[in-house]
Amino acid sequence: MTAGLTNLFLHIWNRKWTASLVSGLLLGISFSPFPFPFPLLIIPAFVLMLRLTELTGSAREMAYVSYAGLLLWNIITTYWLTFATIAGGIAAILANSAIMTLPLMLIWMIRHSRLPFWLTAPSTPAVWLTYEFLHFRWDLSWPWISLGNSFATAPWLVQYISVTGMLGITFWIVLCAWLIFRKAHRYLVLAVLAVPALGSAAWYHLYELKPVDTTEVAVMQPNYDSYLHLSGYPDAITPLEELLELSDETITSETRAVFWPENAIKALIRQDDPGQADVVIRDYVESWDIPLIAGSSFLRRYEPGQEPPVVRGEFGGRPYNIYNSALGFYPDGSLDFYKKAKLVPMVERVPFLHTLYRIDLFGWIDWSSLAMFGKGKTLDMFDVGGHKVPALICYDSVYPDWVRSFVNNNAGFLMVITNDGWWGNTSGHIQHYEFARLRAVETRRTVLRSANNGLSGVIHANGNVAVKTTYWTQDRFVYDVPIYDHKTFYVRYGDWIGWLSLALTLIASGMMSRTKMTGRRNP
Repeated sequence: MTAGLTNLFLHIWNRKWTASLVSGLLLGISFSPFPFPFPLLIIPAFVLMLRLTELTGSAREMAYVSYAGLLLWNIITTYWLTFATIAGGIAAILANSAIMTLPLMLIWMIRHSRLPFWLTAPSTPAVWLTYEFLHFRWDLSWPWISLGNSFATAPWLVQYISVTGMLGITFWIVLCAWLIFRKAHRYLVLAVLAVPALGSAAWYHLYELKPVDTTEVAVMQPNYDSYLHLSGYPDAITPLEELLELSDETITSETRAVFWPENAIKALIRQDDPGQADVVIRDYVESWDIPLIAGSSFLRRYEPGQEPPVVRGEFGGRPYNIYNSALGFYPDGSLDFYKKAKLVPMVERVPFLHTLYRIDLFGWIDWSSLAMFGKGKTLDMFDVGGHKVPALICYDSVYPDWVRSFVNNNAGFLMVITNDGWWGNTSGHIQHYEFARLRAVETRRTVLRSANNGLSGVIHANGNVAVKTTYWTQDRFVYDVPIYDHKTFYVRYGDWIGWLSLALTLIASGMMSRTKMTGRRNP
């Protein structure tokens, strides 16, 4: 038995294609819906990925061989993308796997450089962390399977992200893998593995943050079928009235706001031209005397000269755009709105749209026909019982730096409104719920979710789950939400570890280039 396991290990360790595929398999099952202790497999998975730096003869071959494992990882973790759009899902998986080979090529160069161990140890995780840090910040970003997300199911092990943000988990994972791979002193390996985890566990059990207030809110889960036109209803008003009645039955005399999910309002809401849906909603809101925050498509018109470079067209003689928005209807008749900022590439917005428009000097392409949703840029929040609350829309919630910006602007708790029904009963909606646990720990804020088909729920500021609904059911609940005003180190200073890693990556790259040039001059 022992001899068989040894032979199997040696087979995996010494064959590059096997090592790549096994690494991809372990990376895939380290993410939810696989529960703890599966996330721990991400460390040996990355050890195998680093092993490829010895089994391949060049950075180019490293990219070629590692692509097989990276592709398997992306398929296992995000196969559900194809449920929303087959072509788009396949393209996203292929492209993201290819992008991931770039930091591995640089890691291969570091491994074969003359840099000392004391520099390669921190610069190797810095390279991968720099990739994630930069990948969060361009129009083709896809932060879903960043390494740190693997520990979303075990927030008690990563409480330190209130200092480092989720990228701190990434650094720890790759550093542990590098030290194991390079056979560093066992006490050093043990310390790097155990100290952050044990310190986090102690922090989790001993630290208690006191709320400054509480406020009751009502959360709706209507369970509309997103694959049917108007969710199968004959018009946009019928489901609206049903959801208003469900909300009316749910709220109590202590409720201070009602939250509906993304796309809950089927009718298009216009900023300055109220329609029938707007009138129906305001009648209920006025009778409740509390605000309703709901997801809807929102048509905004601009004064001529104040519009963005690309708009949908003109409406009523003025340029307009349509936004995926959260709308706040207040009893006094006022309307607040937040425009989704993190739009899914190709599904909600053409990447680099404004740049492409500017370089199309001859006007060969009708960019208005490709405009899709407008992109929000402002940190708009809603008044809930005298407290500022954002309504993060779906994809917004997987961007740690964007989420923490709201808390830095004094958000009392975090609200996520989403429609995860596009992915069907797959691991997509489970991952989305679990990732919100990391946002809770990073910001030390309660996180609520209103999801069209689920999972809706409540997550405490330490990452513990307080409420979780069942998927593909109609549901609703009221919850007395703790309000906090404490700002964590991460909230105050953001992705400082990302900037530090970028600097370290540039230093290591510069030293490698200098060493290589010196070697050519002095063979």
